[in-house]
Amino acid sequence: MISTEPDDETRRFIISFYCGDDTIQIYEICDKNSGRIGGRFMERKKQTNPVTNRYYIEKDFVIGATVFLVGFKFMLLKADEYTEKYMEDNPVVFPVASIDHILDKVKKGARHFNGDMQEYAIHLMKSLDKNNDCYVDLEEFSQGLKSLGIFCSKHEEHALMRKFDLNGDGKISMEEFYNTLAARL
Repeated sequence: MISTEPDDETRRFIISFYCGDDTIQIYEICDKNSGRIGGRFMERKKQTNPVTNRYYIEKDFVIGATVFLVGFKFMLLKADEYTEKYMEDNPVVFPVASIDHILDKVKKGARHFNGDMQEYAIHLMKSLDKNNDCYVDLEEFSQGLKSLGIFCSKHEEHALMRKFDLNGDGKISMEEFYNTLAARL
């Protein structure tokens, strides 16, 4: 929840979007002895986006998006495995979850290398791995791409980490990234 109240900033919720009828339901997750009663926060129903004046649809629910529901503002921080897979399997609806779409964004930087993809891939790796430890964390990765003029949304950054952080330690191996990038470039 995005709020000016400090107590609200730590509240956690599960927002469920049902693709069959475009309804939304919210549950609040509360810690023991938090003073809050967890459970149903919003009944399952269709919700209108106050910004666009249309009902929310599935593509509105990507990581990093802000949604306005029942008078509250929520930032979407993560998704469950089933939802992640669903988004990856539907790149037309969710291009931000498509690794091919994201790598196409990255490939656009090769125009400065006269089409030499190998040289571009090496330059990209050097630009991302500033401390030369052969790994980059999400922040280093994101800042490196921005410095090269490649701007990714939070969901695109998440999709890249999901694809390349195979052991789940929050770091991308430059060797794996280079090999995948070079194969796709």
